[in-house]
Order: sequence, then structure tokens, then C-alpha cells
Amino acid sequence: MSEWKQLFAFTKQERNGIAVLCVLIVGAIVYIALQPILFQPATVPTQIPAEYFADGNPGTPSANAGITTEKQDSDQPDVASIAGQTSVYQQNELFLFNPNGLPETDWVRLGLSPAQAKSVKNFEAKGGSFRSKEDVKKLYVISPEKYSELEPYIVIPAKTDSLPVYGKKKSDIVLELNTADTSQLVQVSGIGPVFAARIVAYRLRLGGFHHKEQLMEVYGMDEVKYGQVQASFNCDSSYITKINVNSAEVSDLKKHPYVTPVVASALVNYRKQHGNFKQLSAIMQCKVITPQLYAKLAPYLTI
Repeated sequence: MSEWKQLFAFTKQERNGIAVLCVLIVGAIVYIALQPILFQPATVPTQIPAEYFADGNPGTPSANAGITTEKQDSDQPDVASIAGQTSVYQQNELFLFNPNGLPETDWVRLGLSPAQAKSVKNFEAKGGSFRSKEDVKKLYVISPEKYSELEPYIVIPAKTDSLPVYGKKKSDIVLELNTADTSQLVQVSGIGPVFAARIVAYRLRLGGFHHKEQLMEVYGMDEVKYGQVQASFNCDSSYITKINVNSAEVSDLKKHPYVTPVVASALVNYRKQHGNFKQLSAIMQCKVITPQLYAKLAPYLTI
């Protein structure tokens, strides 16, 4: 019997090794058991985006969406095919654009899905064109909400053959920057139809120029070009259209190029919590309104 006892006897080091082995075995069993909980597979939403419905509720199709139970004779894909091709919309990157000939990639940058962008290009491929902003609004794949977002950035240059003939461009002409139209702006040496349209479009977004140095904010303007044209302009800030900060909503405020969505939300939320602003400088109580931003915004706001 003593031989059998010696056979199953373990030294202290062997007992420690067995204990460690048991702990490892138990740990492995627990890890395997918890794997389905710890590593759940990602789920992909299959619900059709709410933007394809008039009121954001599935089951209430937009009257302009053109969604029917039968396939229509249209250049544009139905909702099911669009939803099947993309379920994640890229973040909007808004910029001034001419919809005529705009590449698919730029339509996607503006917030359209790849399928929507392709539909727009199909429309153009069959002879469609955009003669006015309202033509963009008529597109099947662009909702009224999306059009409202894009509208301030749409620039459709006037055709040069439709402009009055003024002879040679003048270097000594002086125009009022807040009232000049594109046909007058193209008289200035260094400004063509496209650039004239950009100036007018940016003026509309601003609500008017407070000083002519703001021309430097127009896309494509640099110090050299500004130096060439600045003497051709006067700027009367009395033409500015102001935004009432005590009644404007977030959607109104963020349309201004100096107001980001964060700033717009901060102003509206502060007003809701503390009541109307008693004086314009009170908006600086919002932490996001820096002195520099206030100086830029003040000419465009009123209480």
C-alpha cells in the first residue's frame, strides 16, 4: 500500500502546477461560453431612409417621391433599389455649384446617395438641363427639404449672349456692391459671368455685404484679383437684410455663412432657457460666440 501512496503523492511544486492548470481550464471554458455575448455581429439597418417620405414616417410616401406599386417609366430608380444600394449617407459638404455638368462625386459630396447622383446624371444624359434653381427642385430624387438646403448654393450663370452689350470692359467703372446684378458686374475688368454669379449668390447668403473686403470670401477670389476689382465697388451696408435673433429658428440661422449649426443651436437654446435677448451684445453670453465672431455677425443680426 505504501507503494500505491507514493505513486499518487505530489510534491508542493507539482500541486501548484496542477492548480494553475485548473484555473486556465476554467478560464477557457468561461471565455468560450461568453463569446456569443461579447462578440455580437454588427447589424445593418435595412429600413428605408425617412427622407424618402413626406413626413418622415414609413407608410406615408411623399406625393413628390413618385413611389407607386408599379414600376414607372422613369430615369430614376425606385426607393427599394436606392435603399438597397446604400444605407449610409455621407455627411454634407455644401459649396457653391452649377448643377449643369456637375460630376457624380460632387453630387455625393452635397449629400446625395450614389444612386441619387447617378439618377441626376441620367437625367442630363437624356438631354435634361437646369435653366433655373427651380429645375433642381423638380428632380425626383431631391426632396423639398434637401432642395431648401441646397438652394442657397446653386449658381446658374447667365448666358453671355443674353447679356446687354456694353462694349469693352471698363476699369474706371464704380458699382454699388449690394445692388449690382450680374449684367452690371461683368462690366468690371476681371469679372466674368461665372464670377459675377458667385458674387450675387454669396451676397444673397450673407444678406448683403457690410464691407467690400468680404469679396475675399467669394469662392475663387484671391488677393491679386481683389486688388484688380476692389476700386470698382462701393458698399452701402444699409442694404443688408438682418436676421431677428429673437425669432429665428435654427434652420434660419444656420443658412448664414457665418453661423455654424452649433452656433445656431446655441443661440436658440439660450433664448429658450433665458428669454429673448434684451440687447444684441447679450448673444455673447453663449460661450460659442467669441468676440471675433460677434464682430462678424453683429451687422447681420437684430433683436
